Amino acid sequence: MKSALEELGHTVTTVTSDFDNITEKYDRIWTLAESLLPVQAKYDKLWNIGDMSMSAANVLTNKKSFDDFCRKIGLEEIVPKSIIPLTPDDIFDGPSIIKPTIGSGTKRDGIAYSSFYSKEELLMNLPDNFFEINKTGYKDPKFNNCLTHYMIQEKLSYESVIFAPYYYIDNNSNGKVLFWAQGKLKRLVTNNNQFLDHPGSFQVVSQDEVPTKIIKHANTLFEYITDFLQVKNIFFSGPDFYHYDDKIKYIDCNPRIGQGVQLSNDIQPGYIKQIISGEDVQLKTKWLWHTADLKPGKIKSVGDYSHLEKYIVKETSRELTPGTVVQEQSNISDSFFNFCFLITDKEEPDMYKTYRAVQSEFQSLIEYY
Repeated sequence: MKSALEELGHTVTTVTSDFDNITEKYDRIWTLAESLLPVQAKYDKLWNIGDMSMSAANVLTNKKSFDDFCRKIGLEEIVPKSIIPLTPDDIFDGPSIIKPTIGSGTKRDGIAYSSFYSKEELLMNLPDNFFEINKTGYKDPKFNNCLTHYMIQEKLSYESVIFAPYYYIDNNSNGKVLFWAQGKLKRLVTNNNQFLDHPGSFQVVSQDEVPTKIIKHANTLFEYITDFLQVKNIFFSGPDFYHYDDKIKYIDCNPRIGQGVQLSNDIQPGYIKQIISGEDVQLKTKWLWHTADLKPGKIKSVGDYSHLEKYIVKETSRELTPGTVVQEQSNISDSFFNFCFLITDKEEPDMYKTYRAVQSEFQSLIEYY
């Protein structure tokens, strides 16, 4: 992102801390984490930029607020059932997932982002002070100390096919879908009645492979985001539309550039720069981003894999050396253990064939204790 802006002639300052004490005035702010949108809105107003209001930041930062926004604009049919519970009686029956209203599923922490098959099993696993915490909320330093609560959301079907748009709204409030990706869920069972369901892979697909109703819902959603929230110069990763049994529900509309766009820029250099500059750029190469699914264990030795390095997502993958403990990976952006492959230049059957060959050969090079 920074290099793309600098190539366009912008002077860029990266700020990663002490957000309340930015004294120099800037013409534009790009936020790479949604929990920092209120900070962006604060300085946007101070410097009269006009890209992000505080009301828009509050909607886009908070999952429950965004769900409420979608209901207000007439998209209630695609919003999963959810509640911020204050007592056990508030929790509904059926499979569910616990989410902080502000946070990321890739940063697993305690019970957050865990799923349960029933209300009874969920209640059995809640911390003793869960409801007391939820009455006041809590602040998480990993997410800019924004006040957050635990939300119980209906668990969407594991059999779902996921379709996610990557989207951009420019300086003139014109929005466009950059490309679509299709995801497959991966389940990591943590105990007999608790599990994690997160995408284990995403691959670029053409728009004609996306169900028409999903495209319609996405267009409606982003039109309202543009017209009512009046945000500009912003990327969106998602939402993830879950499609199963002729039902469509969404989760996780992330107001940030997303790893998918950054991977696309690695494959097609200049891609982000062309998007920001307003060019009618198309993604020319399909890709498959997939967890390596390595066998868990402590590594004793690793053979020479230099010929396979071109497939490794180096920005996020863990370095594998003797002594490294390989954990079972829950998703493509897992914060506990991450090692992923990126396969390009092929159609779906060929990409998966290449993935299986790369994964098998890489696994054969690892010796465990």
